[in-house]
Amino acid sequence: MERSYDVIIAGAGPSGATLGYELARRGVSVLLLEKDRLPRYKPCAGGITVKAARGLGLDIAPVTRSVVRGVRATYKRKRSFTRWYDQPLVFTVMRDEFDHLLVRRAREAGAALLDNEAVCRVEISSRAVRITTTARTLESQIIVGADGAGGVVARDAGLMRGVVFGMGMEAETSVAAEKLVQWDSLMGLDLGHIRGGYGWVFPKKDHLSVGVGGPLRQVRRLRSGYRAVLKSYDLEAGSVSRLRSHYLPVRRRGMAIQSGRCLLLGDAAGLVDPLTGEGIHHAVRSARLAAPVIHRCLESSSPDLQGYQEAVDRELMPELTAARGFARLFTWFPGLCFGLVEGHDRLWRACCRLLRGEETYVSIKQRLYPFEGLFDLLTV
Repeated sequence: MERSYDVIIAGAGPSGATLGYELARRGVSVLLLEKDRLPRYKPCAGGITVKAARGLGLDIAPVTRSVVRGVRATYKRKRSFTRWYDQPLVFTVMRDEFDHLLVRRAREAGAALLDNEAVCRVEISSRAVRITTTARTLESQIIVGADGAGGVVARDAGLMRGVVFGMGMEAETSVAAEKLVQWDSLMGLDLGHIRGGYGWVFPKKDHLSVGVGGPLRQVRRLRSGYRAVLKSYDLEAGSVSRLRSHYLPVRRRGMAIQSGRCLLLGDAAGLVDPLTGEGIHHAVRSARLAAPVIHRCLESSSPDLQGYQEAVDRELMPELTAARGFARLFTWFPGLCFGLVEGHDRLWRACCRLLRGEETYVSIKQRLYPFEGLFDLLTV
């Protein structure tokens, strides 16, 4: 046994790094374990909503590539509109730079880091946790799975069985300067090519991130959908690199994300927005919910972490459940949804406030009264 820690966090993405920071500043002995060498490339649209950025409590300007204030939307290459908002909606980043910024903050607070070292096995007993990596064996009082969809921690702890997955595909696309400037402060939203999904374009200062995502049952259509997005925005001549795919897990209320000395965060816990596929906002929030529960557990020498799952069900799941209802409406009536946002300024502004954290899915749903009960049937 090389060393023992109070808490070992598998995964140094936004949720893991945020929890590492929160625990370290409370005086907890914490280790971040990351399977890749940092900084590392991660397939992701790289759009950090204003509400997600605000929740970090950290200035991300040093790694921000673009500030998005408008949307260029298309539907089946037949309809399109461009709308602007008077305040920022999304900050675009490269995930290697963004994640590394969060890890540096955690280390400055006192967290330890082992990167380029994958977790192979997790053994949880009533007394401690033993973690076997590709290089060593470690021990802790608590293990946290922040290792993404289908992570080792969830597997060995018997958590997240039966989770529903979506799938995303994304690449970096280099385009001519005159084409790139057309995306200054704009993101693209392309509908109609993937049932229950959408395509996106995010500006990254010197290139574009282009991708498509949707339910797992649509996985065979992702490549054709990706090409359709390029065609919709006349980006076919661009040079595509780093084309990668990734899972998007979606939790339902009551699905176990905690057991004994183990809990899960972010994507590992399925805390992905069912409508947008965005995961960073709830990844960070889950870390902030976990930190005080873990700290109390260590102070009392009790492995009871059930309060974390209760906090997630109370604080996060009502919003994610409402988002699932909107996702089903979008799946059934994409053209209608497109037309409503295109033609109604109040709805457009509500969507913008949602990205900024000034509006929630729950508050929008409540305005549907007296159809709120009918809407709830969509979330079952």
